[in-house]
Amino acid sequence: MELAAKQWGSADAPAVIALHGWLDNAASFDRLAPMLPGYRIIALDLAGHGYSTHRPEGVRYNALDNVDDVVALADALDLERFILLAHSWGAGIATYTAGIFPERVSELILVEGIGGYTSRPHEAPSILRKAVEDLKNADTKRKPLYATRDEAIRARAQAHAGISMDAAARLCTRGLEPVHGGFTWRSDPRLRMSSVIRPTEEMVTAFLRRLSMPVLLVLGRLGLLAEDPTLQVRAHQIPDCRSMVLDGNHHLHLELDTCSAVADAITAFLCDSCRRSRGAMKGSH
Repeated sequence: MELAAKQWGSADAPAVIALHGWLDNAASFDRLAPMLPGYRIIALDLAGHGYSTHRPEGVRYNALDNVDDVVALADALDLERFILLAHSWGAGIATYTAGIFPERVSELILVEGIGGYTSRPHEAPSILRKAVEDLKNADTKRKPLYATRDEAIRARAQAHAGISMDAAARLCTRGLEPVHGGFTWRSDPRLRMSSVIRPTEEMVTAFLRRLSMPVLLVLGRLGLLAEDPTLQVRAHQIPDCRSMVLDGNHHLHLELDTCSAVADAITAFLCDSCRRSRGAMKGSH
């Protein structure tokens, strides 16, 4: 399969691999990336999203499988160390990637997400049954058809975690494809299927405690997670985590009126991390 990406910045600048949320795509960073001019931003279309190809027929999607793709991208670009920037579902993927390769991730920036969805052990049988039934019925699933691009954009804006028409339009630049009779989504319908198994909260904690790099957690005041007690418990498991709540919705990094504050927070965090790193190097001599 082939993975697509969007890039901003100079090839010799510090590299940032950016991971979007579920059913979004690399255009999720269209507003934020240009506001980080000192960095090379590589926004990946995760498998089954945007311009990346779908996983082979008969194969399910699991968030953990994307860790292979992130590491493969870094290897292909000869990035021995890099910054991870991720939103929502992508933040779970980034958490796992940084947790197993902490020596390769210099900083971790999470927007509206930390870790991934979990389940309790007794829920495993019903989750597996749902996954088996979903795959068995995969051929019966049909993508929605929209007569016009504007109709599709409105549908995206009104979906779960609603966003502005402007933000929806940006996501649709890579999320829509023309078909007979109108437009439909490029994303693979199998992305909506249940996972075979989910990690437990204890397993997620194990990854969080291995995050030895500086971590920034940014939440939207009107997002999905600002009042989530589980999120705060997870943040406390990270040795070096700075968290903040900014104005905005679940896509505060993409919305016109809130993205600049996110960019300022990321810039300040990375500058502070760089100063701390330099100070540690001087102290070691």
